[in-house]
Amino acid sequence: MVGEVIFVDRFGTLISNVPAGLVGPGARVTVGGTEIGTLRRTFADVERGKLVAFAGSNGTVEIAVRDGSAAKKLGVGVGVAVRA
Repeated sequence: MVGEVIFVDRFGTLISNVPAGLVGPGARVTVGGTEIGTLRRTFADVERGKLVAFAGSNGTVEIAVRDGSAAKKLGVGVGVAVRA
């Protein structure tokens, strides 16, 4: 499945238009060519400063950095491809 980042929140979380419910178990999430990994349940599933993909409250795939900004870490924003 291919979508894109449609919004970057004030914390630097990348919010996509990819429905999390359509991402199969074990599917790898990539953003702009950078592999993030599989969907996790919470930020606590990764160490501080690490990238994490998860199902956001709106039901789509979101990419964040625990205690940081995914937008800054990846150097990307609205329009970048998200694959799962």
